[in-house]
Amino acid sequence: MMTPLKTLKQAVAIFEKLGCKYCLVGGHAASLYRSQERLTRDVDFALIAKKSTESRKLAEQVIKEMDLKPMVGFIPHGPNEQKRKSVCMITSTPLPKESKGIIDILLPELPWVTTAVDRAQHNRINLGFAEVPVITPEDLIIAKCYALNNSPDRFQDLDDLKEIFQNVTDLDLDYLGEGLLKLNLKIPEPVRKFAPRGLLDRLLGKS
Repeated sequence: MMTPLKTLKQAVAIFEKLGCKYCLVGGHAASLYRSQERLTRDVDFALIAKKSTESRKLAEQVIKEMDLKPMVGFIPHGPNEQKRKSVCMITSTPLPKESKGIIDILLPELPWVTTAVDRAQHNRINLGFAEVPVITPEDLIIAKCYALNNSPDRFQDLDDLKEIFQNVTDLDLDYLGEGLLKLNLKIPEPVRKFAPRGLLDRLLGKS
């Protein structure tokens, strides 16, 4: 049986064997910054190849080495976002009795991925079986705000933002504010009251 933990271990082993620059993102990363772990069936990573144009091929190779079949995944496009020139996610075909793939690999076509993966190399967290590069809480907030900008009804992303704001007390507000402004992103209104005042002031140009 392909469990999320088995998928996580197997994928990490393959990433490391191939010498990929990657990081854990999504629900499993969010759980590390929440007060309570949240259940999620799929495992999400972001990846950048030495040549960004080869990232898709590398993602497909990882999934094939897991004895799964890769396929192009879909991420909603924001109304003010520039037209994407290439694929931004590779997923796996669903397992029997499943509605979606068990692993998603996000590619540099998403505007936050390259910086997030680079910074995650200095944020390795011991997951019990290995020290794994994990997206930083700041970059995870940016990724969540990006997803919500394109699809505002993602309740789980809103809950993750609330939990991160409440539980991570040493956020780099300068980096976070600059990253959100660069991508023209805002803190979603439902969770704005949980965001640090210093961050909101930066987004309003008060500091």
